[in-house]
Amino acid sequence: MSIDLLCALRGKDHHLHSPIDDLEPFCFTAQWAAAFNDGASGGRHNEIEIQRFREMIAGDRRAMAIILVQTLTPSFAANAGYGPFFAQFLALLTPWWPRLFALARGWSLVMSQADALEGRDKEKHLGLNFLIYGYRGVAEYFELVHEHRASLQGAI
Repeated sequence: MSIDLLCALRGKDHHLHSPIDDLEPFCFTAQWAAAFNDGASGGRHNEIEIQRFREMIAGDRRAMAIILVQTLTPSFAANAGYGPFFAQFLALLTPWWPRLFALARGWSLVMSQADALEGRDKEKHLGLNFLIYGYRGVAEYFELVHEHRASLQGAI
């Protein structure tokens, strides 16, 4: 689940499901898969650093995992025992979060514009923008995959 959706559920607040609520968990799942996948090496990476990251991403500290991904470099991650697959996958994960954050900011603008609308106009505005932002998020992901395909192929 997205962080916003989890917070809304815990606080029993009303939350209008957004495309970010669909895209963010996909990014968390990719982080989880990278942390628990050792790639073609077949060897299990159990160093303390990757174990800490695994605990963050599998537990309730996913926001901390995002920050860590933003600060790690592939060469540092490889040397610090995160495993080669995770280290190479950082090339995709690191730029992915800022793109999702930019989409979230744009969605906030869509929501504020919707406040000025009523009835069918509001429904159309939100429905169309939900699709636009959802597809834009998927396109952002595949653009990054395409951009980093050479390094990602080496990780598999």
